[in-house]
Amino acid sequence: MASISGKPSKSKEVRETKEKIVALLSKLKIEEVIEIKDWLNKYVDETPPEQITANHEKEQKKKILEKGAQKLDRIATFLKDKGVDVPSKELNKLKYPTEGFDSDCNEINTCEVDSFLYDDDDVEELVQQNQLSRSYCPDCNSRNTIPLNFISHSLSRLQIKFLFDKLMPPTCQNVLDIGSRLGAVVYGASLFTNGNVHTVGVEMDSDYAALALQTIRQFGLKNIEILREDIRHLPQVFKENQFIVMNNVFSFFLSKTEQEECWEFLHTHMRPGTVLAHHPPVEKITEHLDLSFAVEDWLEFVNTTEQCSEYAGDDSEIFEEMESICKYIVKNPEV
Repeated sequence: MASISGKPSKSKEVRETKEKIVALLSKLKIEEVIEIKDWLNKYVDETPPEQITANHEKEQKKKILEKGAQKLDRIATFLKDKGVDVPSKELNKLKYPTEGFDSDCNEINTCEVDSFLYDDDDVEELVQQNQLSRSYCPDCNSRNTIPLNFISHSLSRLQIKFLFDKLMPPTCQNVLDIGSRLGAVVYGASLFTNGNVHTVGVEMDSDYAALALQTIRQFGLKNIEILREDIRHLPQVFKENQFIVMNNVFSFFLSKTEQEECWEFLHTHMRPGTVLAHHPPVEKITEHLDLSFAVEDWLEFVNTTEQCSEYAGDDSEIFEEMESICKYIVKNPEV
């Protein structure tokens, strides 16, 4: 038999609910009120507490997500105001891939715009202000005739919310963000879980790592650790019950040999059962690498179409943006 504590509550929600019940009961005859009372007693006695409070838990999660999204917007504004990663017409200094998935990008035909800081509306505004171009001329580099490739090394705010609303296992205790850059994912991990998971961000760039630490202090974010280090030196960060996030962190920054070393390291140290969210598909960005293992033997792909549909509703662009994040589970090699 289910039971619910009879201890008086001082919450505003309980007081308001009691007032609404009294108002509803006042419209009924006394025998109808008694019938309602008997039904309510039976419902409370026979229904599992978690079922009774299911809607309450959904509402609480909704409030956390909404509050987190608002604060994430404020963090993005804070970083933009500091002039961090401003979109530029200047040539990039990245190590553009010469093989594989991203080899169509180069310093002439590609523009880097951080999706965490600048959404589609922001980009359009920059274009209208002539601060950014969507095209270039292949003959004189004036960017007038052929569409540019736009790339981002951060996930968007919508994608970050999606990670922790739909993709992270509900029982997860540890989040690892490899290549945390501006810290977008670690901020989301703290905000969208109410600081209830331990989050580690790994970032090789000292300026980005320092900026993330400053932002964490500025906004009072909880349970986050930032490590300025190469992931290949950190076997200890891989935990049980872990959710790992990666946004193509090797292709534009490391040589082919270094990328192979990183993936071999991850293959060795990521624990079975770990959930990996990777953008774009791991299979595509590793197909040109010489690895000692097959991705499909290591990672089990998880279809997230249902979660993407729930999140996007009727917006096909949002659906495609969320579907571009691939979910995997690390297989047990002994099975």
